[in-house]
Amino acid sequence: MPEEQPTIDVVAEETPETPEVQETAAATPEEAEVYCPQCGAGMEADQQYCTGCGWDAEKPDDPSPPPERRLPDSPRQLGPPSNANRMTALLLALFVGWLGAHRFYVNRPLSGLVWFVTLGFFGIGVIYDLVLISTGEFRDAEERRVLYWQ
Repeated sequence: MPEEQPTIDVVAEETPETPEVQETAAATPEEAEVYCPQCGAGMEADQQYCTGCGWDAEKPDDPSPPPERRLPDSPRQLGPPSNANRMTALLLALFVGWLGAHRFYVNRPLSGLVWFVTLGFFGIGVIYDLVLISTGEFRDAEERRVLYWQ
């Protein structure tokens, strides 16, 4: 009688099933999501304008966004900066701002006189001007920003 060999039961290891990859393709082209070639934002296939940058899908070669989507120009792009020194204006406003010296310096004599008579517009105007000068928003007589520290 032949000797029986012991049988080994092989148990398959349980492997976690990999989740099925969901396809992004939709049933109809109207439901498919596309991406803006200008900014990469997701948009629907039937959208005319990108919600991120305003890119026109019907006129893809036109780089300008539609007028209603165009952002206003930045205030920093309005003309050349002033020739006045920002550090000088800041120091004048800090030490003798209550006399309006910084306003006379940027050739604004009328408001400088108002600052002189009212002692820096009762102190509030000096603080306001210090903030404007520090942030680069203070303007000279020709409405140019006093930007340069040198």
